[in-house]
Amino acid sequence: MAKLMKLSGILCILLSVTGCWDRVEIEERGFVIGAAIDTTEENPDDSFGNLPNNARKENYKLTYQYVVPASIQGSGGGQSEGGSAGGSPFFNVSSEGKTIFQITRQLSTQVGRSPYLQHVKIIVLSEELSKQGYLYDALDFFVRDHEMRRVAKVMVTNGKAIDALQVDPKNEPMPIMFLESITQNTVKTAKMLPPTNLGDVHENLLIGTSFVIPRLVVDNKNAAISGAAVFDSQDQKLVGTLNDKETIGLNFILGDIEGGVLEFLMKDQYFAVEVKQAKTKIVTNALDKNQMKFSIGINSEGNIGESYGNLNLLEPKVLAEIEKKAEQEIELIVNQVIEKLQKEYKVDVIRLGEHLKQDHYQVWESVKDDWDKGENYFSNSVIDLKVNFTLREIGSSVETVQ
Repeated sequence: MAKLMKLSGILCILLSVTGCWDRVEIEERGFVIGAAIDTTEENPDDSFGNLPNNARKENYKLTYQYVVPASIQGSGGGQSEGGSAGGSPFFNVSSEGKTIFQITRQLSTQVGRSPYLQHVKIIVLSEELSKQGYLYDALDFFVRDHEMRRVAKVMVTNGKAIDALQVDPKNEPMPIMFLESITQNTVKTAKMLPPTNLGDVHENLLIGTSFVIPRLVVDNKNAAISGAAVFDSQDQKLVGTLNDKETIGLNFILGDIEGGVLEFLMKDQYFAVEVKQAKTKIVTNALDKNQMKFSIGINSEGNIGESYGNLNLLEPKVLAEIEKKAEQEIELIVNQVIEKLQKEYKVDVIRLGEHLKQDHYQVWESVKDDWDKGENYFSNSVIDLKVNFTLREIGSSVETVQ
């Protein structure tokens, strides 16, 4: 019995010191911080042979941006699509194939350290890929991979996705870090959507709703997040984009305003108001499913940001006129985006269907399959808009230098 107890103790000690059998040392990891996905023409040496007519004929081109930890404190911001980082704190590596999973494994043959995806901050998709309806397939690997975090941000770019990983990083050491820093500026402007993460996109794709993703505009190695990419619920394809002003209108409807600027004319002079916040209330009237009515009420407040001319900002009548002008400007840009979504794109990215489901569930059940597809009850809905704007501050100066 004593020998048995002694043997059991030795076994317990051995089990406790085995450690993690699948542990990978940190210096052996290839830290990926960003990914870009494009489509390319079919590989003439395609091993799949003759594919069905409805099968995807294009290849994916996947580009990963790697961090070079030893060079983070170094100088230089150059990059290469493959090979040596050349002293840069990052480098990009690309490969092509039919599946993202296979390409990722293939990249392990081009870089000494296998891709480690836990620190991916942004996934950039090309407009071409998005228009062809490959969004679900392209993101499937990232959703399934145990290393990936669902908080990674997703963007759609105007050209090739790889160009986003080659922009001039300005005041950041790496392009992805530069793009990440821009996403934090929604408190200063309403021209871009709040960041959309991988989990949000996957949820929309699964439940089959229309949605928007921030749009990245890249031009000659300069980048800006501007506007929105609009996806429909039926084919889950990119159906169009919203410009800066339309995106402001969308943010007002969704109540996603954290900061922004409204410009308009006062006494034939330019005037700027800083919007600090906006609250939106939507009321549904579903008595007739063929022409449902929605009332959107927007209550917003802000400060005077800039004034030209000699307006007396201590005069209550002047302040009331400024508030009225701000309300008219909000009504204009909100009605513009509603018109575009209802009549041109015919997709409910302003989430009226969610309010209908919550307030009139039985009616929603009868129209949900044709809400923004098929019969498209969304496009036939009547939307009434009421805006209220209140000035809170006029700034440190009450006079304008002439």
